[in-house]
Amino acid sequence: MNDSYIIPLLVAGSILIPMFMFYLTVFVIISKNKQRKSEAEKKQMEFQYEKQLLQSMLEVQEKAMNQISQEIHDNIGQVLTGVHLNLIALSNGQVDDTGKFAVETKEQVSTALKDLRNLSRVLNSKYINKIGLQESLLKETQYLGSHTDIRFEMEVVDGVSGLSPEHELMVFRVAQEALSNIVKHAGATHVTIKIDYQPAAFMMSVADDGRGFDQGNDKAGGIGLINMRQRVELMRGTLQIVSAPGAGTRLTINIPYE
Repeated sequence: MNDSYIIPLLVAGSILIPMFMFYLTVFVIISKNKQRKSEAEKKQMEFQYEKQLLQSMLEVQEKAMNQISQEIHDNIGQVLTGVHLNLIALSNGQVDDTGKFAVETKEQVSTALKDLRNLSRVLNSKYINKIGLQESLLKETQYLGSHTDIRFEMEVVDGVSGLSPEHELMVFRVAQEALSNIVKHAGATHVTIKIDYQPAAFMMSVADDGRGFDQGNDKAGGIGLINMRQRVELMRGTLQIVSAPGAGTRLTINIPYE
């Protein structure tokens, strides 16, 4: 090769190689910065998710405390008030048949104890996780059925659940909220719960034959529905409500497995 070509090539190489190394270094730095930024954003999203999940759990605990207060007042308190009045009557000598009195009082105390046990179980997160979602819902409907005129049915489509224990607990609390709303507001006589463990997602529906409501009304459903929707969204799921005045209500949630 002619010396006249070698010298320009060496000069060009001495310029291009450092430039190539410079741009390669810049590219690597930019790529690493993007990666760090992506990881930081991912961690921030995970932090926000955990924060929202914790907030939701705290809201659930607050609601549970309110439920304890209401249940004690409405059911257990009334039973114990009856026992108290019976004992006053006994102490005042107003009881003619002490044998019958003793049986009635014993039954009242047994009812109060049973209600307390049921209440403690459906509010105990560890107990719910231990016995599972299906059994927890069954006990909840049995408890509600014993204190109302509503007939509850539960249908389960066999399958393997892909829900974590935390998500199972949140699903139970959503169902608990829905059932509480039905008992308080729907005027229903029949409620059906369906659980379907699909291959890629969990599905649950709660349907009643109550008075329903106008979905076009912005105030329909209230804060309870908003809380349920937020909890389902925290699980990356969807909640659908179908209702109309006089036609009952159907709530359906779908939660993809992680």
